[in-house]
Amino acid sequence: MNHTLRLRSLFVMGVSTAAIVAATPAFAQQATMLEELVVTAERRDQSLQDVPVAVTAYTSERRDLLGIATVEDLARSSPSVAYTNNDRLSIRGFGRLTNAIGTDPSVALYSDGIFSNSMADSSTPSLFIERTEILRGPQGTLYGRNSVGGALNIIGKRPAYEFEGELRGAVGNYGTWQTDLLLSGPVTEGLRVLVGGSLQRREEGYIENIGPAGDTSAVKRYMLEAQVEADLGENIVARMRYTKFDWDDSYGVGNVHEAVISPYDTTSITGLGNSALYYNPTYGFAGVNPGTTDEFKINTNQTNEGKLSDHHRLQFDLTWDLGGATLKYLAGYQEYVYNTNGDEDRSARTGAYSIPAATPFGAYTATNVSPNQRFFYEEDQKWWSNEINLSSNSDGPLQWITGLYQYHQDYSQPQGLRVLDDPAMLNPINLATGGLAAPNPDGNYLFVDGTLEVDSYAVFGQVDYDLTEAWTLTAGLRWSKDEKTGTDFARYVSRTNTTTTVLAAGGIPAAIGEGLAVDFTTFVVCGGPTIASCLANPLYSNLRAAPGGGLERDLSAEYDAFTGTLGVQWQPDVDTNAYLRYSRGYKSGGWLASNGLTPYPYADAEYVDNYELGLKKTWGGVFQLNSALFYADYQGFQAPLTVVLNSTTGSTGTQFLNLEARNWGLEVEGQWAPIQGLQLFGSYAYINAEITEGCCYVDTNDPTAAQPGARPVGAPLANGSRNQSLVGSRLPMTPEHKINVGGNYTMDFTPGSLTLGATYTYTDDMQTGVFGSPRYTAPSNEIVDLRAIWKDVEDRFTIIGYVKNATDEVAYQSSTPSSLTSIGTFRQTVKLNFPRTFGIELQYRF
Repeated sequence: MNHTLRLRSLFVMGVSTAAIVAATPAFAQQATMLEELVVTAERRDQSLQDVPVAVTAYTSERRDLLGIATVEDLARSSPSVAYTNNDRLSIRGFGRLTNAIGTDPSVALYSDGIFSNSMADSSTPSLFIERTEILRGPQGTLYGRNSVGGALNIIGKRPAYEFEGELRGAVGNYGTWQTDLLLSGPVTEGLRVLVGGSLQRREEGYIENIGPAGDTSAVKRYMLEAQVEADLGENIVARMRYTKFDWDDSYGVGNVHEAVISPYDTTSITGLGNSALYYNPTYGFAGVNPGTTDEFKINTNQTNEGKLSDHHRLQFDLTWDLGGATLKYLAGYQEYVYNTNGDEDRSARTGAYSIPAATPFGAYTATNVSPNQRFFYEEDQKWWSNEINLSSNSDGPLQWITGLYQYHQDYSQPQGLRVLDDPAMLNPINLATGGLAAPNPDGNYLFVDGTLEVDSYAVFGQVDYDLTEAWTLTAGLRWSKDEKTGTDFARYVSRTNTTTTVLAAGGIPAAIGEGLAVDFTTFVVCGGPTIASCLANPLYSNLRAAPGGGLERDLSAEYDAFTGTLGVQWQPDVDTNAYLRYSRGYKSGGWLASNGLTPYPYADAEYVDNYELGLKKTWGGVFQLNSALFYADYQGFQAPLTVVLNSTTGSTGTQFLNLEARNWGLEVEGQWAPIQGLQLFGSYAYINAEITEGCCYVDTNDPTAAQPGARPVGAPLANGSRNQSLVGSRLPMTPEHKINVGGNYTMDFTPGSLTLGATYTYTDDMQTGVFGSPRYTAPSNEIVDLRAIWKDVEDRFTIIGYVKNATDEVAYQSSTPSSLTSIGTFRQTVKLNFPRTFGIELQYRF
């Protein structure tokens, strides 16, 4: 981040804060008491200040006050939380580095206590949310699904006992508009309902397409919500909830707000990585990539798509007050199909062209080469869970909860790369026989798929006992078991000069490579033309020929673990809460399927031993300071690493590693109401997180370990590449410093009130991968948000004006290089934060 930009952002923040203070009336000198926030972080209603864990919470009203509308906003506003916009959330450095099937998230998301396998629920409009809680540190003795990093707990609004409703409408730049409606109230005595919906549009994408196709990141979404809640007698309340999401966007998982900021490769004959199976779509291309000078511009002839369809979420909960205890039953079911695809070559090139190619057996010209290449990705999954727990509800010194949990998941994940308008790709030949292989009607040069079935079970419990009026002892225990079965499939179809070389060496005329494609699967994976080449390799002895071409295998594993927590809490007065806590977290092992038949697909389970010292303190009801000092020993950190599967073709796959790491840090959150109407708030997080054991691996993006930040070990290998040690590398998605500060000032008038607010966030450099090269580094950034909120005196009308990212800071959530080409170039891909947005929102309550 350059010095000028830093000064500009600090100036904007300083002017905003000065304006707030200057607007303070001379008579408004009496401080406002801070509002108590009740949370359910420990599965019972408690004041946030009394909970002996690190937790950040936002009510629906506070989300509106701060402008927190998406999971990106939640991550930016909360200490030690990071998010990359491909459905991966990280807390304190514990995150998920791959979406590959067979792996589990490190942060669990709960919607009304029911686990969700996607972070999409976190972007539910605030109108439908009562409260959002972010718990940091391992969880498991209170919740159904275990997690090593933390939990995102979303509590939705329930049907009201008296009729009420709210209508919202918003408009903004980029052709943005949104309307939300919520109706809630009784139908008859003992029966209540809630119905509502949301419609959201962004007609213009954040990333402008100067080519013939559409922009990237346009939005077309709707959501429906319906609840029925009934009193089944005096002590039993049951509720059924149904939610449906539908998205038809111009972006999706893996390419959300994605930009390639390096020039087109116009020299290499073949593409990069797995794209080397086909000819380079920008070879000899005269066009210029506009992303090299403006990350928010592209030039493509195909519009990216991201569609969520067939989504249904059904939840049921029952609460039975038994007198001295409460029995709860929670059941959830969710399913969806998500598809995303887009322009793989990132150019507007159209029309067939020719490429002169050379092999050791002679030169030729590849004709009818098509630049029309696309990536595609699909998630088709459903899961359901059942939980029954029994907890105390008395005011005595002993508080406890115990529960049983069951979870099942079915998942498939087809994805790959394809080329259109090239007839040669539709009917490839068999590499071993020279005859026709299975048809390839979609023109895929890479097609991978995986299926997964998970059954998970757990028993958990926690006890809190007041030793004295000031001291409380906490102990919890959990047993988890995870059973996973699945399949892994890959098919590689090639049409390149490297294919021609192999064919010629095998006695098939080299000229066949000019206009024919070859099923190259066994060669890429096993280095030979037949499946016998695979069966001779212990790494691939379980492979078999798939009916429609390609290879497949079965994968299965079981994992179980005992985890728990032990802590002591000291509350000498109502304004002081100090605690010391140990928690052990567990994440099941798994594998990388739908990833190209990686040679080492399995990874062992992860374990985290977390030690935390916390202090929550309130002074005079007007100043709060919550702090936590933590140290975590991270064992078995699951890290995917790209490796070259075949040196001849350059095709790549992923190796799954278990590394060792440790992190420690400090988190501070505070708020202060110094005078009537003025509230100041802020948070700071420092995380020192690095890999402590991990060697020795070749970085395919820096094979000779020559880039800055490389940690070479040993002599160069036979092919000239060189191993690196990962020891000392920062954990990905872990900025060292993160600051969030802001303020709100409310001025009361006879007809209503006006609130002016500003927020400033600084996020330090953040690594994307496990190697130390700056190519994997997303630079630090500063974001400033401004808001003005008018409310009438009866709190029925609200008007909100906002500017988010007021300085239009260009910020990256991640930065990733591609594999090196034969001429030493690479493609740098970044994922972008939102640009400057502004708009106005109207709310009407009745």
